[in-house]
Amino acid sequence: MPREITRGIHWIYEPGPDRTESWDLDDRNPGWYEPGEEAYVPQCAYLVDGGEETLLFDTLSPASTDQILEVVDDLVGDRGLDYLAVSHPDVPHAGNTLAILEEHPETTLVAPAYGNDHELYHLDDGVHVEEGDELDLGTRTVKFHEAIFLDSPVSVWMTETETGTLFPVDWMGFIHLDDERLTFVDELDGEFDRSRLVEFHGRVLFWYQYIDVPKTNAEIDALIEKFDPEIVAPAHGLVIRKDATEYMALMKEVTRELDSQERIGTLG
Repeated sequence: MPREITRGIHWIYEPGPDRTESWDLDDRNPGWYEPGEEAYVPQCAYLVDGGEETLLFDTLSPASTDQILEVVDDLVGDRGLDYLAVSHPDVPHAGNTLAILEEHPETTLVAPAYGNDHELYHLDDGVHVEEGDELDLGTRTVKFHEAIFLDSPVSVWMTETETGTLFPVDWMGFIHLDDERLTFVDELDGEFDRSRLVEFHGRVLFWYQYIDVPKTNAEIDALIEKFDPEIVAPAHGLVIRKDATEYMALMKEVTRELDSQERIGTLG
């Protein structure tokens, strides 16, 4: 089942595989981990309903084709799905593109204008968007932005202007426990442990270990000033609906920590 983040924005969740063994969590026992529990790096999609039109941002993976089709049908009803926006052509983000378009032939495909490899998932047939492009859905308006932290040249970020929601795709992802599925970060027990962010970014955005720390952290400051979001909705973590800019600032500590160590490992 999806969860409504705020009026008109719905969080659609897929857990992905249990990472306990591949991330060696039982043996390492990081501070946030509960021994014996399963742990997940989720795939998340988001449906924005502006009353007049609807937009789905990302598609989940093919392991959840039936789920995403059912959830979209439940949320949009007879109105149909107006737009499917794909952040980048990676399987957890775009893997159900063709299934959704087949189920909803009325839908306009929206794809990043950035990069030059749009053949996957027929992104070359979509409407290509870049920094500043927007879609008025009625009571909700989405804007598209160049992806600053990314794992594919063909990438785009998105914001929803009325609610102040930032969708930073792979950036600000993190692992969570089984009993934390579809939980907002402010609902978690205890203080949020930034090592969750370190674990994810060290494995997925592995190029972090080669970055210029002052330059990267200045870019994070610029993102905070540019977006100043109320909500952060990542593709691979839990939704942050309180103190969003503080969590963005926390990414500067993540940058420093990753720079000081060797690569943690792979996503597994």
